[in-house]
Amino acid sequence: MKCLFFGAGGYLGRNLVSQLRQNGNEVVIPSAPDGGRLDLIKIESYVNIDWNVDVVFLFAGITGTTTAFDNYEKFIAGNELVLLHILDSIRRSSSRPRVIFPSTRLIYGGSDNPLHENGAQKFKTLYGVNKIACEHYLNVYANAFDIPYTVLRVCVPYASNVGNNYSFGTIGNFISQARSAKRICLYGGGTVKRTLTHIDDLCRIISLTAGHSETTNRTYNVPGENMSLYEAASLVAAKYGACVESVDWPEFDARIESGSTVFDGSLLLDTLQTAVEYRFSEWVTDAKVV
Repeated sequence: MKCLFFGAGGYLGRNLVSQLRQNGNEVVIPSAPDGGRLDLIKIESYVNIDWNVDVVFLFAGITGTTTAFDNYEKFIAGNELVLLHILDSIRRSSSRPRVIFPSTRLIYGGSDNPLHENGAQKFKTLYGVNKIACEHYLNVYANAFDIPYTVLRVCVPYASNVGNNYSFGTIGNFISQARSAKRICLYGGGTVKRTLTHIDDLCRIISLTAGHSETTNRTYNVPGENMSLYEAASLVAAKYGACVESVDWPEFDARIESGSTVFDGSLLLDTLQTAVEYRFSEWVTDAKVV
């Protein structure tokens, strides 16, 4: 595939670009005329982009939960406006590449049972609202202008094969706490559950999805391994000789917590005829994590 990639500098982007290139795909990363970083919020940044590619990966964006309330304009511009700029630029071109877009678990209401793609939605964060808006934008432009897309909802990715980062987000925070403080603090004891997906599984599944025609104009949960945050933290703590400590929820964090969100990813696995290969417990005990 020939791919246009936005967001190659982020955690998911770095790993995915690396795997795409290793698999023989051509990956183009747009840049400013001076070779610097492209300002995706400015519409003029898209004027000279060649959209004659097979796939456009949009992995640029701004993440966060509590911070979005103080920076709502930045979140709307960095997430929704950027996507609309890209869709508008594509519709004005003669090309119709497929847009691959990562969404989030934060569009769902909490449930201890695995969630299907049509699971009940509930929004407690502006970031979740950004993402569901983007999902709808993609559907609208597909209907109006025949711009194909695929949405991949990601829960909790972990591990890294690029640079010195051993992980990111939730799991990266656990490892950081265990190594520095020798304890991992979990709000409410970490009883909520998540779907954990190793970065190699995630990148492989995304790459397979981008090249599979049956996934066009569809939305999928990215599969992984379902476990409580306490279970995940305990495995990390054992690795570093740390303890796991339950702490009370701060009032505001409790208000915006979604509860357990675990995915039923069988729809995508069945479509791609593949399986999840990695187990979190095996990755944690691997000496390379140190």
